Amino acid sequence: MKVRSSLLAVIIVAVFVSGIGLSMAFNLWRTEASKEPARYESGEFAGEYNPADIRGSYTFGDIEETFGVPAQVLGKAFALEPDKVPAAYQVKELEESYGALPDGGEIGTDSVRLFTALYLGLPYTAEETTRLPAPALDLLREKLAPADIDSLRGITAEPGDLVPATPEEAVPENTVESAATGEVKGNTTFGELLEWGLTREQIEGVLGIPMGPRTVTVRDYVKEQGLEFSVYRTALQELLNTQ
Repeated sequence: MKVRSSLLAVIIVAVFVSGIGLSMAFNLWRTEASKEPARYESGEFAGEYNPADIRGSYTFGDIEETFGVPAQVLGKAFALEPDKVPAAYQVKELEESYGALPDGGEIGTDSVRLFTALYLGLPYTAEETTRLPAPALDLLREKLAPADIDSLRGITAEPGDLVPATPEEAVPENTVESAATGEVKGNTTFGELLEWGLTREQIEGVLGIPMGPRTVTVRDYVKEQGLEFSVYRTALQELLNTQ
């Protein structure tokens, strides 16, 4: 019985090791998450990487490695700060840097997908709220026809809209300027929400947490709680619209 048990153990180990070897040989063994995007399955571009599968966890360096778009080009397109290293910059950081734009659009992961597709001449349908920074449009002029450039102007964020929404650049409390009445923006304070007709109970019902001080902006307050401002901005705006 002991001999048979030992023989069985040897067989199991041998099968396991050989299985790993075969998996590695056919590129099926993965010790970490793959950064290889999906490919087009049919049509003219079948077999090529599909920008639609670019994820927020990708860095600009990952995109350069898989799609061939230089990380430096992506850095210029999305107006990265001088202290940022393009190759190490994660796509998802754009959403936090720029937040929601005045027209309700966003510069984020889908913006990178769209820019990559346009830069390489690949098909891609962007989301309705997706916007491109003005520098991205400038870089695409050599890639696209004038008519295509004109069609992109409607989803291009102007330079004035590209100020990163960082706490360091928040307006001092005693000089906060009011947004247009009833329009929730990044500099909207809790006091303004109350002035526009919302009650403390309504605001806390949306946030799910106690309301902050009247002079504090909603954006800064929810970010301190680890929450996403754009989600609550939309909910508060819808509530205001029903007033």
